[in-house]
Amino acid sequence: MSKKRIEIPPGIAARILFRQDRTCCVCRVKGKAVQIHHLDEDPSNFREENLAVLCLDCHRETQIRGGFDRKLDADQVILYREDWIRLVVQSRAQEEAVREAARPEADLKVKIATSVAEVYLEHKEYELLAIHYHVLNQPDLRDKYIGLALRKSPTDYMVAVLRGIQGRPELIPKQVIKRELRRCDRHAFWNEKARFLRILGRTREAAESYVAGVLGCLREGNTFAAAFYLKELFATGLTERLFEFAFEEARRDGQLWWQVRALQELDRQAELHSLLLDHAKEIESSADPNLLHALAHAQKDPKEILKAERHLAEESVWLRSANGGRSANKPLKPLVGRRWPPTA
Repeated sequence: MSKKRIEIPPGIAARILFRQDRTCCVCRVKGKAVQIHHLDEDPSNFREENLAVLCLDCHRETQIRGGFDRKLDADQVILYREDWIRLVVQSRAQEEAVREAARPEADLKVKIATSVAEVYLEHKEYELLAIHYHVLNQPDLRDKYIGLALRKSPTDYMVAVLRGIQGRPELIPKQVIKRELRRCDRHAFWNEKARFLRILGRTREAAESYVAGVLGCLREGNTFAAAFYLKELFATGLTERLFEFAFEEARRDGQLWWQVRALQELDRQAELHSLLLDHAKEIESSADPNLLHALAHAQKDPKEILKAERHLAEESVWLRSANGGRSANKPLKPLVGRRWPPTA
């Protein structure tokens, strides 16, 4: 006859579940459904030393009667429970230590952010406040100070910056765009123009201006500025956008190889493999060594991969021969369509 189930008082149940991390003390698998087990099998005994958290599977093992299966008895559960509670306490202490170590740094960041904001606010530098709160990922405060900054007749460039960080380039007046582009062209401010064009979403023109700015810095001997703007160019994601444009152009023009190359550079492997497999027959009939090489890797066929790698090596030898080997006055053809270093 089964014993009548008696509800464990909520306060005791909550305390037991917390101490044992709502996890079975035997199998210790996180996320499994659990219940509180009475070690002495007396459902009215709510003393904490009589209670253990078990999952349904482990709880069934405490109820085995006879046969060859080993029962999970009360003594074993106690050993498991005490060891698990020790580990839970240790883990929580370590987590708290990590939080305590991080807290001073976090407090310092808040103090710095607040202090900087106070300085800007004292001098009514709303433009700087808007940028400050944008960096802190506080869009409501950012937009508040963008509104105040726009009332103070900011420069055309700052109007673009503020609308740019707000993600609303369509709110930049057309006359502002015309004036700012004329100013940049007149003074050869290529990097400012690049940033402005980037805000407007004019990717190709922005990349062109960045390159012009970097070349200008190198010609003037300003190596740091050249490196800085090159780094900014790559960090903005413009190169990825250009590869995306290249992919769309190649797809529109039916140029399979350049679609492959664009997807390789974008590291869109799933899309690349689908493209290659969808055009497998076309690639095989083309006998193009580069496409065959890419297809072999997409198909993951060791024999075809080895064959394709050898074919590419033979083609490289042929290209060297066609270019006059290492002759100084006959440099190798630039292999724009190849990945460098060559990889799968």
